[in-house]
This record gives sequence, C-alpha cells and structure tokens, in this order.
Amino acid sequence: MTRRRWLSVVAALLVLAGSLGWVVFYSSALEVDAIEVRGAQLLSSETVEDVLAIPEGTPLARVDLAAAETALENISQIESARVSRDWPNTVVVQVTERSAVAAVDVNGATWLVDRSGVLFAQVSVLPEGVVALRVEQAGQNDRATLAGLEVIAALSPVIRTILVIVSAPSLTEIELELTDGRTVIWGSPDGSARKSAILAGLLAGGVVGTVYDVSSPTSAVVR
Repeated sequence: MTRRRWLSVVAALLVLAGSLGWVVFYSSALEVDAIEVRGAQLLSSETVEDVLAIPEGTPLARVDLAAAETALENISQIESARVSRDWPNTVVVQVTERSAVAAVDVNGATWLVDRSGVLFAQVSVLPEGVVALRVEQAGQNDRATLAGLEVIAALSPVIRTILVIVSAPSLTEIELELTDGRTVIWGSPDGSARKSAILAGLLAGGVVGTVYDVSSPTSAVVR
C-alpha cells in the first residue's frame, strides 16, 4: 500500500470514528426516551425518575451512571442501586430497597428500621412480621439499637409469634416482652442463637413462668 493510499484509509477511518462518536454522543436518535425501574415497591417509578432528573434530550451515552447510582442511594428507602444503559434509548434502574427488621418510636412517630439500624420509612401501622424495638436513641450509630437488632435476628419463628416488644436500654440489659405479660431477661446480645434455642426449648417443653432468664445460657432460670 502506497503512503498516499495509507493516509487516505486513515483519514477515512477517522471520519468514520468521528461520525459514530457524533451519533452516539449527540444524535437525537440515541436520546433517552424511557427509564425502566426494577425492584421498587416502597418508592414509585415517578419518584425514582425525579431523583435521576435526566434532562429531556440527553443522549443515552452521556448519562452519568455513577452519579445516578449515588443519587439513588442517598434515598433512605434504597439500600443499593445499579444503573445501566439498554440501547438505544433506555436507562435501566435496578434498586434493592431496605427490608424492615424492627420498628422504633422517634418523637411519637413509628419508623421502620433495617438490619443496619437505618431508619427509612415512617408508618402508622406496624407491618406484619416487624418487631417493636424500644431504645433510647434509635439509629445506625447507636450500639443499643444494633444490639437489639442482633437479638431480633437470632429469634426463632416460634418466639417471634408470641413476641410483643424488645427493649434495649443498654447493651447488657436487653429484655423481651412476650404475650400474657411474660418477660425474658436476655442480657447482652452475646450467644443470642443459643439463648434463642434455650428459650424455645423451655416454651415448647411447657415450662411455666412469668420470667425467663437466659442471660446466662448455661444456667437458665424460670420463675
């Protein structure tokens, strides 16, 4: 191939690359015309679209995916978000919403709390399966909140069905209130799985009492 022909080929390729780049980054043929939201139940698709705030006429290639994910993850109800492109015109949003493990009272309002202690939604009625947790300062940085959540996670389904409330005034003073006014002295969250198994065994065995002390799982006391 002669030098002149080689230069002509290179020039043609550069023109082609430039044309393709213009089509991808600036052409109206590849503008965003749809946002597909997956996994959202607590939030509406309209809310997600409002948070993304993608201007009309934005080429799909110019959508900042990382910035979009960050904006979505700043919403308290969203635990994680992934944003991707589906050519030629769609932005796909996959969100994982927070799941309620407990509910706490904050200034007279009931808030749902996830496994990490994040308060993410205010409710008027406690959802089925969500445990009431009483703490002084609810939040993801509160050690008593995290201790209470650790205990709740360890409880067997049988115990959950008769559980009224979990109180965690401190790390070592956790108590469970059961139906019929029964109380479980839990102590710290250490050994919660074993404590749960012992309590379930006592209840299943028909051991009657008003106070079940499993704070020391090697010597549970019923009185």
